[in-house]
Amino acid sequence: MQPISPASACSARWQRWPPCASAVSAERLLPGLLAVLLVTANLLPGEAVEWRRGAIGHFELWRLWTGQFCHWSGLHLAGNLAAAAAIGVIAGRPVRRWLAALPLAAPLLSLFLLLAAPGLESYRGLSGLVGVLVAAAVVEGGTPGRLLGLAYLGKLVFDATTGSGSALLPAGIDVTWAAHLGGLLIGAALAVAFRIQDRHPR
Repeated sequence: MQPISPASACSARWQRWPPCASAVSAERLLPGLLAVLLVTANLLPGEAVEWRRGAIGHFELWRLWTGQFCHWSGLHLAGNLAAAAAIGVIAGRPVRRWLAALPLAAPLLSLFLLLAAPGLESYRGLSGLVGVLVAAAVVEGGTPGRLLGLAYLGKLVFDATTGSGSALLPAGIDVTWAAHLGGLLIGAALAVAFRIQDRHPR
């Protein structure tokens, strides 16, 4: 059975009823916010929007969001967008609600990095949030999605044990595997939340 989103569960007749109106508004607002974050974070100077531990400690709290969307280069951005698009093909239509949740997942991932990666001083990139979408593929994408999840876990272990770089990153910038781990964990939590929502629709 295909999952029913809160907005689609509300008929046109009832969409002015406050709970339904809120669901419809959120479902429309969050994808727009995702687009704004992605565009803005990559147009502004990276130093002003990257995830930076010291700056966040000085209450530059916008970095909790923008640091997960800005990139080191156009190649870095293109690679992450291509990965997200490929996951979208595997997960299919249900991936839309996972995409809509990314603006909420971004600050959670930033807080995770503050706690789980004490040696990390700066970070840029969508790849941590791509980890959230990998969880979407595992849940929504059948066998191809589960195979992708296994491959992603294997790559995560490789990066964590070797400290390797990436062809998408500038020289001297290593893969931040902790962000990928955090994305998977947040994705797992989202999977539980969506399952509860599907079982108990309002």
